[in-house]
Amino acid sequence: WMAENLKVTKYRNGDNITDTTDNNALWSNDTSGAYGYYNNSTANRDTYGMLYNGYAVDNNSGQICPEGWHLPSESEFNTLKSHLVQSGDNNFILKLREGGTDHWSSDIHNASDSSGFTALGSGYLSTAGGSNQLKEYAYWWVPHSSTSLRYVAIAKNATTNYTIHTVPKKYGFSVRCLED
Repeated sequence: WMAENLKVTKYRNGDNITDTTDNNALWSNDTSGAYGYYNNSTANRDTYGMLYNGYAVDNNSGQICPEGWHLPSESEFNTLKSHLVQSGDNNFILKLREGGTDHWSSDIHNASDSSGFTALGSGYLSTAGGSNQLKEYAYWWVPHSSTSLRYVAIAKNATTNYTIHTVPKKYGFSVRCLED
């Protein structure tokens, strides 16, 4: 697994991904693939990575990840979970999450990030391009179907499970790639 969220502006074939920073109307109307970042802040981009709409993830057959990497499936997230739970500690989310409150609004369960995954509370972009839930949730795209995608989400105080939901492609979530 990559140790941080993706921050690319081009697909692996060299085509540009549309930059919708400071243009919520462009975000809400783009169906070719776009990125933005939380509150259009470059500091948030540098810390939490880019937030991509589902079209950026889905339209180019997984070309958003660099050569030799791919967008992980729900099954691959479940394999990661199984691997982290093998030690007998069901609080596997704490092994994925960065500890402390630099990038999360609270850390009541003392996350350790012992896996090196370093999940940060990156939040998401709404279908209209608005920023939501920084330091509250981490979201990552996972493939699902031709009309929708799913996301995997970790809440700030979660310990034993993540959420998986199907959503329209107009949302903006992080991308975490897995080596082939």
